[in-house]
Amino acid sequence: MSSKMGFWRWAFASAAVLMVCSAASARVIESKGITTDGTAAIVVYPDLEFDTARSIDTKIQLTNTADTQVSVKCFYINANGHCGGEGGPICRLDSQCAPGLFCEPGWQVTNFRLNLTKRQPLSWNLSSGLTNGLPLSNKPGPPDGQGQPQFNDGSIPPAPENPFSGELRCIELRYNEDVPSDRNDLKGESTVLREDGAMDARKSNAIGIKAIEGAQRDPVEVLNIGGPEAEYGMEADGGNPAGCPNIWTLNHFFDGAPVAHHGGMMTQNVRSVLTLTPCAADILTSKPGSATIQFLIYNEFEQRFSTSTRISCYESTPLSDIDTRPGPDGDRFSIFSVGTQGTISGMSRLRSVEGPETDGYDARGILAVLQENWGNGTCSGVGTSSANGAPKPEPARCASDADCAVGSTCDSVDTLPYFTTEANVQFQGRRNQGDQMVIPLP
Repeated sequence: MSSKMGFWRWAFASAAVLMVCSAASARVIESKGITTDGTAAIVVYPDLEFDTARSIDTKIQLTNTADTQVSVKCFYINANGHCGGEGGPICRLDSQCAPGLFCEPGWQVTNFRLNLTKRQPLSWNLSSGLTNGLPLSNKPGPPDGQGQPQFNDGSIPPAPENPFSGELRCIELRYNEDVPSDRNDLKGESTVLREDGAMDARKSNAIGIKAIEGAQRDPVEVLNIGGPEAEYGMEADGGNPAGCPNIWTLNHFFDGAPVAHHGGMMTQNVRSVLTLTPCAADILTSKPGSATIQFLIYNEFEQRFSTSTRISCYESTPLSDIDTRPGPDGDRFSIFSVGTQGTISGMSRLRSVEGPETDGYDARGILAVLQENWGNGTCSGVGTSSANGAPKPEPARCASDADCAVGSTCDSVDTLPYFTTEANVQFQGRRNQGDQMVIPLP
């Protein structure tokens, strides 16, 4: 499923990319301190899900690629909202709460620590963790350089809530020390699985943030990503070392785009979900980062649209909910809608607004990953065109009510056999200010 969707994403979006890039000749500097296909000292998994009611779980993979043992400190960040605050029912929208209650955003952290032997891959399910210890915790792995046996150590808790939506951050430490390492040995992947009669899987690489060799300094709890005292990122031509990227670029279908494939034998409407999380996070005092995101959206006619949104700690939202009221009611009027744009695909450029502080660490950078939902439900009811009241042919497939004609509905997204794919987002550029992660040690 992923390879097929990846082909169509490239085929339809490449035209928009070439069109826009040809018009913009400004030089950019790659943010080489960030990677989605190499090793790093910090790995961030932005999109984790677990929900037994929807048969959804996430398989997490973490690998020590070094020829030596490493220690790792990890943090689940639970972004669930709760009606009326912590302890209330889990929610995403105010409409899901009882009258008089609001869906209060959450940001709860669960941490754990691991020791991994050399070249050690590790995987676990978000639903169950590895509560009985790690593989090779009682049986030695390959000996180290002095011929001594190596053991994995530690345990991994399951998701703190069911359902769970949030992220995972892991930081490499010096082996058996409570000091961040200046090595880049970690690699991560995550796969969200749904087994509700129709198996579905979507996979993405963790976003890696590279350490700068020899740059670590006190206080060890504060991790400087870019900026004047950078410990993570990479040297750039002029200015401060590059930290989190300045620009993120999405090549995407516009929501509701009918895409034919399998030689035209099947047509599916596509909707996208964008997951954003700030680079900065004060995990030590449970103070999440925040950012205001500006969007420039281009369609295949070189027309440009703009909007903005604000995130605090974490946001996973359908594209059409960014500029309209959450839910399907306003999706047809969104600038991310295929009906509004008139083209199948386009390109969006995301830039977070830097903060006003002048200490060098108020960049308010972001990390991003894109999910596509390929609808496989069928519209029900008698639909009519909103323009002239004439009968409107139903789409072959739908992902939400917005894909159907007025008066017609789509099967619930929780039950219809839709399919998903996920993609890491392109990034570029740098900014002089940096971001900071503050973590508890030990």
